[in-house]
Amino acid sequence: MRNIIIGDVHGCILELKELINKLELTSTDHLFFIGDLINKGPDSIGAVKYVYELSQKIKTILILGNHEEKFLRYLHNKKHNAKALKQMKIDINFEELDRELSNEEITFLKSSYYTYTISECNLLLLHGGIIGNYKLNLNNNYQYDVHSLKEFPELDLITKTRYIDAYGKFVSLGQETEEMPFWADVYNGNFGTAIFGHQPFLQEHPKMFPHAIGIDTGCVFGGYLNALIVKDNYNFISILAHKTYAQVKN
Repeated sequence: MRNIIIGDVHGCILELKELINKLELTSTDHLFFIGDLINKGPDSIGAVKYVYELSQKIKTILILGNHEEKFLRYLHNKKHNAKALKQMKIDINFEELDRELSNEEITFLKSSYYTYTISECNLLLLHGGIIGNYKLNLNNNYQYDVHSLKEFPELDLITKTRYIDAYGKFVSLGQETEEMPFWADVYNGNFGTAIFGHQPFLQEHPKMFPHAIGIDTGCVFGGYLNALIVKDNYNFISILAHKTYAQVKN
């Protein structure tokens, strides 16, 4: 059995299909997506539908990305909170996703995990990062449609964290200074080796940290789509983007 963890897809459906073909999946493989299947790239709808199809043939686990979280929040507010909906900055894809995805595919997105532990490999999967003062036991599997933010408010930062301050607290993107570390540089590995996306590293292979591995290698920005394959050791397969679909925001 292989545990296969795929980086941020962002609607890059051609590269995803090429990667899946190269992986030569078998029925015993376990497939994980590290979050951000949607937005920025050319075909968010196609990416969700394709991954849902894969899930009908092979065990597939979704990690909740910040883009899925925002889309699902949009759907919730559309039905239950018109005031909050008006305050949201709506992504251009959201209405189309709402219209074109089936109920089963939406339910599939809602089954995503904030954190997922592969205990036999000592791996912790999450989309964003870990702040320095978490009170949650991140060895638990926290799931979007099971663990509410009202009950577990700290989960909200799991999909968003990049930089932290000297006290380990979350720093919003663009508010960081040179003195503030990227979270994975100082993570001590107490929840296992963390596999994460969210932060694009424009290089062919995943970014290695002392106790973490960043597998978003910026496919949507003209970089690579990567798969981390965990069996007896770590291996990587990377697919070069067919084109640059979006620009990195500085």
